Amino acid sequence: QAFPAIRAEVALQAANPRFGDYQCNNAMAIFRSFGPELKGEGINTAKDVGEKIVACLPKDAKDKVFETTTVAPAGFVTVKLKDSFLVGLVTDIVSSGVAFEASPKRRVVIDFSSPNIAKEMHVGHLRSTVIGEACARILEFAGHEVHRLNHTGDWGTQFGMLIEHLQDEFPDFQKARPPLSDLVTFYKAAKKRFDDDEAFKGRARQKVVALQSGEPAARTAWTMLCDISREEFQKVFDRLDVTLTERGESFYNPLIAPLVKQLEQRGLVKESSGAKVIYTPKISEVPLMAVKSDGGFGYDSTDLACIYHRLFVMRAEWIIYVTDAGQENHFLSIFDAAAQAGWHRPIADHRGGQPIIPGQDHFITRCDHMGFGVVTGEDGKKFKTRSGETVKLVDLL
Repeated sequence: QAFPAIRAEVALQAANPRFGDYQCNNAMAIFRSFGPELKGEGINTAKDVGEKIVACLPKDAKDKVFETTTVAPAGFVTVKLKDSFLVGLVTDIVSSGVAFEASPKRRVVIDFSSPNIAKEMHVGHLRSTVIGEACARILEFAGHEVHRLNHTGDWGTQFGMLIEHLQDEFPDFQKARPPLSDLVTFYKAAKKRFDDDEAFKGRARQKVVALQSGEPAARTAWTMLCDISREEFQKVFDRLDVTLTERGESFYNPLIAPLVKQLEQRGLVKESSGAKVIYTPKISEVPLMAVKSDGGFGYDSTDLACIYHRLFVMRAEWIIYVTDAGQENHFLSIFDAAAQAGWHRPIADHRGGQPIIPGQDHFITRCDHMGFGVVTGEDGKKFKTRSGETVKLVDLL
């Protein structure tokens, strides 16, 4: 009402408690941008802009909501809320409960927890699991459509040694399920053989090819290892009252090759030392590895296919990745590559093409990395047992 011809986001923040409860900071920017045009309306300073904003506040707000409204010389408008208004709000909450409805409602994907198959969940998984669950509950409460995804590490070269070790230790595994209650010990035994025995290492590498080409025995062994891990993970999730839908790395594997080809045709993939990479100079000098120099696919390839599926197939409008802060640059690079490809479409604001302020609702798609610190011991280093092993999450719980 004060300046109907000017379009601007309301710049509202909590005020210094000595001066009031909330502060509106638009006046200075409006005067800086439109001062000459406003002089004809008797607006000669930023404070004049602030006073006109106050003059246009609804009478009801002045009478029932605000105790005081003040305008600083720089134009900052500060309001103090009436005690009676706050008492009314709290009384409603006590009698009726908290009510909130987001507008607009979004389809949100939250990627959290994400342990590796054939390894036990360790203390480092606690924060991602709990923070991700909390985010999901808050956004569901607000009315958003939330998809909770568990991006398990269920694919990769390590399965070659695990499957080969399983077949050696339990030759009849296809007829009788092996008693593998301790997958960590099993993993360590397989890894030791892989490191010490060249013949075993060769067979393990051949088993990776067998798995990737769909050989029935290899697939059966892989499925069995995944199922055993899932059962152990679920015990932790049940104990924490956490709900997740598993969609592991293997789910996205068939998408990678055609996506890389598409990105090559569009000129986004470049050759570099035999590898195929995507440069994200706004984020990092280190490019994303779409295809490794040996022709294989790695984490970058999987995460590119993953964000494509979430944005294009699931039609997610908002994706949140909950991992430790050390992975922040990786995910920001993935977001940047997705934007270059046209999959991720954050809206630029009116100030020259910068992404709109995080937290505002004016976007087509939004991708966030929600980082947290690693769990440390008293020495400030990553929390481990006395023998140097990672601490099992079940033991901590």
